[in-house]
Amino acid sequence: MNNYKKRIRESFNRRADTYDNYAIIQKEVAGRIFDRLSGIKIQPKSILDLGCGTGFLTQKISALYPDAKIIPLDFSEEMLRICRSKVNKTNPICADIENIPINESCFDLIISSLTFHWATDLYSIFLKIHKLLKDDGCFLFSSIGPDTLFELRGALSKIDKQERVNRFIDMHHYGDALLKIGFSDPVVDNEKIIVEYRSFSDVLKSLKKIGANTVEKISKKRLSKNDFKTAQDAYNIDENSNYPVTYEVLYGLAWKKTPSNPKINEGVIPIKPIK
Repeated sequence: MNNYKKRIRESFNRRADTYDNYAIIQKEVAGRIFDRLSGIKIQPKSILDLGCGTGFLTQKISALYPDAKIIPLDFSEEMLRICRSKVNKTNPICADIENIPINESCFDLIISSLTFHWATDLYSIFLKIHKLLKDDGCFLFSSIGPDTLFELRGALSKIDKQERVNRFIDMHHYGDALLKIGFSDPVVDNEKIIVEYRSFSDVLKSLKKIGANTVEKISKKRLSKNDFKTAQDAYNIDENSNYPVTYEVLYGLAWKKTPSNPKINEGVIPIKPIK
């Protein structure tokens, strides 16, 4: 596991106990992806929940499919501990989504909410998911796109040229990866969800308290009082003097219809180098 991934895991471990109190967007998106799942004609007997976190989606899936075998997977031990306390009939695995310790095709449904934007190689993950699905298996996920946190990114850019907000890839890269691997009938769409905060401090706290403030390129210095004021003054507040935070949410749905032996396209660019 590289240093960036270790820092992500450590951050989520530290914030596991406060996560549920601050994860507004995560709960909302989990509900929306669950609504999409409810409309799909499928009765899975085996389900893999990738990046389950504290179990928002795991709980809902467990209630919808009470007879299914559910495996929640997350690389944060503390997040997984809380998930287990909510849904005790699952079979959890503590592992990185980029190193899933399962090799056979054994799942009817693989689902994931707001996890893939932390990955370093999206194509390899999707290739592994395709392998893990049974024939006629369903893959449903959500992630975030490039317009996410654009207000915060713009405000922090007024301090200096350091990257203090991660960059996220466009939904078309997700669709291209699904097609190249051999998924059937892939559909990717997006929507924007805006969360309003009363202060700039609340914006920063909302990310810190869920452990989502890990930046790939480590900033050389913390925000000083002057930096904080510069960014706060540069933030585009709305007509009600609130601080809006935009999330561009991506949704994907695809199927594994027939046995295939996809070949890795050497021309595919790993997720992180795409800007």
